[in-house]
Amino acid sequence: MQNEERKQRALEILKKMGLDDLEYLGQGYEGVVFHDANYVYKVILPFFEGGDKWYTYRHLTFFFDKKEYKSFYHLDEVLEFEGLFIEKYPYEASEPVGYFSEKDAIQFLTECWQKKVIIQDCKRENFIRVNGTIKLIDLDGCKYYNDDFFLNACARMFIFIHEQDNPRLKKLQRSAINNFDLPELDGFREFVNKIFSNIIYEESGPVIHSLKINQQSGLIYEIYSCAEICNLDYLFFSKIREHLYLSDIQVDEPKLSSNNTFVPQRIALGFRKITPLRKKVSLLIKTCAQDVFTIESNIRHIVRQLSCPNYFHEVVVSIDCRECDFVRQYTAEGNLNDVIAITEKLRNEGVIDRIVLFDANQAEAINQRWFGIATKETHSIKGVPIASQLYAFENCEGDYILQMDSDVMIGRSDYGHSFMNDMLNELESNEKVISVGFNIPVSQSNPYFGFEEGGFVPEVRMGLFDKKRMFGLRPYPNSTDENGKLRLTWYRSMEQYQKQTGYCSIRGGDKRSFYIHPQNYRKTKPYSWMNILDRIEQGYILDKQINHFDCEGSFFDWSFPKRNEKMVVLSCLRNVSIERFLRFWCSLMSQRFQDFSIILYDDCSDNGIQYFIDYLIKPYSDRITFIKGRTRLEKLQCEYLALHNYCSNPDSIIVMVDADDALIGKDALYDVYKKYAMWGVDTTCGRVHQTYRIQPHYRYPVDFMDPRKYGGNVWQHLKTFRKYLFDSIPLSYFMYNNGETKFSQRKWFEKCDDYAIMVPIVEMSESPYQMDFINYYYERDYENRDANRDIKERCIKEILRKDKLSPQNVYKKRKTFFPQMDKIEIDITFDCNLKCKGCNRSCGKAPSRERMGLQDIKRFVEESIRLNIKWKLINILGGEPTLHPQLKDILGILQTEYADAFNNDVVIQVVSNRYTVQSRNICEEIKSFKNVRIDYESSKDDNEIGYFTPFADAPIDDPNFKDEDYQKACWVASYCGIGLNKNGYYGCSVCGGISRVLGDGEGVKSLAELTESVIKEHFEKYCRLCGNFKHYSNSHGDFLPRCEKDSFREVISPTWERLYEEYNHQEG
Repeated sequence: MQNEERKQRALEILKKMGLDDLEYLGQGYEGVVFHDANYVYKVILPFFEGGDKWYTYRHLTFFFDKKEYKSFYHLDEVLEFEGLFIEKYPYEASEPVGYFSEKDAIQFLTECWQKKVIIQDCKRENFIRVNGTIKLIDLDGCKYYNDDFFLNACARMFIFIHEQDNPRLKKLQRSAINNFDLPELDGFREFVNKIFSNIIYEESGPVIHSLKINQQSGLIYEIYSCAEICNLDYLFFSKIREHLYLSDIQVDEPKLSSNNTFVPQRIALGFRKITPLRKKVSLLIKTCAQDVFTIESNIRHIVRQLSCPNYFHEVVVSIDCRECDFVRQYTAEGNLNDVIAITEKLRNEGVIDRIVLFDANQAEAINQRWFGIATKETHSIKGVPIASQLYAFENCEGDYILQMDSDVMIGRSDYGHSFMNDMLNELESNEKVISVGFNIPVSQSNPYFGFEEGGFVPEVRMGLFDKKRMFGLRPYPNSTDENGKLRLTWYRSMEQYQKQTGYCSIRGGDKRSFYIHPQNYRKTKPYSWMNILDRIEQGYILDKQINHFDCEGSFFDWSFPKRNEKMVVLSCLRNVSIERFLRFWCSLMSQRFQDFSIILYDDCSDNGIQYFIDYLIKPYSDRITFIKGRTRLEKLQCEYLALHNYCSNPDSIIVMVDADDALIGKDALYDVYKKYAMWGVDTTCGRVHQTYRIQPHYRYPVDFMDPRKYGGNVWQHLKTFRKYLFDSIPLSYFMYNNGETKFSQRKWFEKCDDYAIMVPIVEMSESPYQMDFINYYYERDYENRDANRDIKERCIKEILRKDKLSPQNVYKKRKTFFPQMDKIEIDITFDCNLKCKGCNRSCGKAPSRERMGLQDIKRFVEESIRLNIKWKLINILGGEPTLHPQLKDILGILQTEYADAFNNDVVIQVVSNRYTVQSRNICEEIKSFKNVRIDYESSKDDNEIGYFTPFADAPIDDPNFKDEDYQKACWVASYCGIGLNKNGYYGCSVCGGISRVLGDGEGVKSLAELTESVIKEHFEKYCRLCGNFKHYSNSHGDFLPRCEKDSFREVISPTWERLYEEYNHQEG
């Protein structure tokens, strides 16, 4: 467009302003442009009359920003002269733009996003090319950013790239507005993915540029490309066989790849040279079928922890071939064939050298050699393996054997400490020492001790043996019972020999290397003790663990370091590639808002990404809690464990980012934080770019009013919320409902964790908000975008059918519990044959033969039918219910008069300790009743139960509980229902047990009398005495799986000492 009159007028204006030697550049609809070799001057002279100069000025404010951009000029000034505006910006030599490349368009659109400006007319004439880079010269045709405008601008540029010679270009561009299905836009989705990934890369610049290789002295480095590292875990163990121990990982500045990931140019792996021991030592790991769920992680842990600074002559795994009836059995799902297959896999991968499978035909000869007794029995009278372990000793090639149970949890504070040389020194310098125990956690190193009077029992869990010395002292003392089973285990037999002869086994040593042993109750759910093992491996040790070899503390205690920052970012991952994790990491650590910490939860990755993360996060270790899960869990359970146990501040803003995704822009977290700090928001939904689809108009409008109706699109990333909202979600909302399954056995949702978390949170939220702009890069494989659709639909259906919540369900300290009125626990007797310590019925401390009669049961049945109560669960317990002489008659009444006649769906569960042969036989007999189930999880073989709670530790004796609201109760009330015993009905059965000791007669005599107010009165009176109320406080009063509990130690607080004394005095 040329107009001589406009050109002259503009020139006159510039000359009046004192500008000379001007050269004409051109003109457009808005203005006329000159330059003086230093600056460009654009005089705003609209081609059409009636233009609004202030409208133009508002647009120019986009270019006042002094930040350097490649595609935009910074306006030095906007001058006003004779009522006109003149733009002034630096002049550069340039050339016309003949074409747009994809690189040009991506760079330009990236900076449009950064400036939050939309350029409406992207034709070539509005740009120049300076040193190969396109720069916008039409600064007037722009408007404020929004996501829809931006995607349409991307579509226009895409068309300019691919259709710039199309004679119908203008028509095509206008047809593409909000119409991304045009055939000419084929490939547009991939183009937009490249734009957003480039935005992430450019916004992450400072972190990217900080990644440099700086080799440490004393290490041997090897340089790899990213493509050459397929599996860091495999590489770690293969290098041990080359006598190299991976000790450092560094990367060079990553580049943006064609797959939109951040690929490092080089990866430097630093290795410590490990040396041979002066003696041949076999590392022997003992296992059995019970260990099937954890054995691979156990073996990798042991080899990883013990292979530096020295390597072993061989690593051997010994497998006991028993398949059932284990001593202290903790699972019914042991699988010998799977254990063998897993260990064979580890042998093939070079993690171990050999597997020793016990040949039971060798048992008699082994027992003869070791004990001088010709018996074919392989296990002791208590079921402890003997022959298989001795067979393994005989098959080790080393002169010394470092043997251990596969469940040991090994800590190393200094991988340069040669624990093996320390232990070998003791065996070599003391000819009377048979074995040296591996150290336990201690506050200071100690000389070895136990040289007198036979010392200690040889450390079967983890200890070093002089093979020649141990074999030379055979046979060891032992005997058999009438069935030929050995009375003593091999280590107790050896201990007896030591005491008789002056030989000894010693303990002690350097504090830098130690082991901890997990009790079997912790193994009932592998995730718990495997997470504790992870803490130990990473160097975190509880203060209360010092000087103890058995594991101390609860899962909650071990879940540290805990996060309490203003904002906590939670990221769960599994088998994320290095280049995807780098994209996530750089996008996160480049955030302008830095007052946040991070919880990383790796769900048992087997590609070795954990090694890479370990070294990447080192500079930020004070802000990061890295959890390396060793057993697979559902993602929702990982998120629950992380937030519930590792985040301690209820007011923290929780931000959830998957590690294969990324934040878009360095202000993503600051924008979120502002909403919380300035607007009082308590939860936000983001706006997400999904790499597998593209469409105009943001597709996910949010319904904050009724999200449970259809999901409300509240699931979408970037998800954030106050932590107390998450705490307020009932645990059952994360699991499938199953009326017959115990709560501990419920199944977590496999998919749709975003629905399960955000739907109830939005219902409880008082101030939710959807963010203004797309801030989250959500990458999924296009070809598999509909994978697991059936499972997802099933999960969503189950999630949305849960009861609605509201702000009234929110709590910040302790949850409020109320009984399920369709469940009842009936204590038919308080007599018990085991009298466990910590019994919440006080059967041992306040013994009683009190029991219910058949008329009591009949009255219960009659009233239940009269009140039309359809019980889901009737728990029959005590005391020990099989001691009740009329148990079968009681079950007969419940079966025929209630279940058969009125409620076929009821589950009648008998909770027995199954301690004696008689109780086990009775349990098998009563299974003949159609509706009766046996709770096998309550079986016991001792009266000290590791997972019990100190019931007699009364909260009222603890000053920390003086202001508690005892009417809130605990999970027992909610999940187990109301209670009934000889004295009447109670808010829960534990209340009834306390009432029995008090002798207060507070039980109500009929179901109709057990009103809400009466139940609250019971809680107010009895919960203040109940150790359950106190010891479930870390879980806000909610359910804790047995495997997560602290190891039981009986506590009897002053109030209970007095109550038990008064009770027993009265019973006389």
